Amino acid sequence: MRRVVCWLVGMVALSLWAMTPGLADAGIGGMFVDVPTTHPAYSAVQDLVQRGIIVIGAGGEFSGNAPLLRYDAAQWLSRAIKNLEGTRSGVDLTPQITTLTTRVSSLETALNREVQALQVQIAQVAQGAGAEAAQKAQTAFVLGVTGVVLALAAVALALWF
Repeated sequence: MRRVVCWLVGMVALSLWAMTPGLADAGIGGMFVDVPTTHPAYSAVQDLVQRGIIVIGAGGEFSGNAPLLRYDAAQWLSRAIKNLEGTRSGVDLTPQITTLTTRVSSLETALNREVQALQVQIAQVAQGAGAEAAQKAQTAFVLGVTGVVLALAAVALALWF
């Protein structure tokens, strides 16, 4: 009995879906009854409908050959501007903005930590290089003084013998 009910519900849903031109790809245009999918403007019209800028007529008709009224143009432009501003009715961008703000803040914190770590490493290298240079200078001085002393000793020995 349960299978029969599920089967009937499925058939009713399938029948309703098949009778709706925009959903079932009936008609020549897939999403629209009067726009062929091969038409050059099909993808643009489909994109505008999906973005909520253009609203298709009853029965899935776009009516592409109908003249554009200034009223329709005003509505389309208004929806497009609201879409760009993110203020389309029913769309709240606050969660996305909050998420992006949090991500940017965490990236900024991580970047600051990396910059501080690099500054510490640079200071350590500078100190190490300075200490190494001082040690080399000290060794060179000692060797130089030793060389002078040995040279004086050699001259003294040469004069004495």
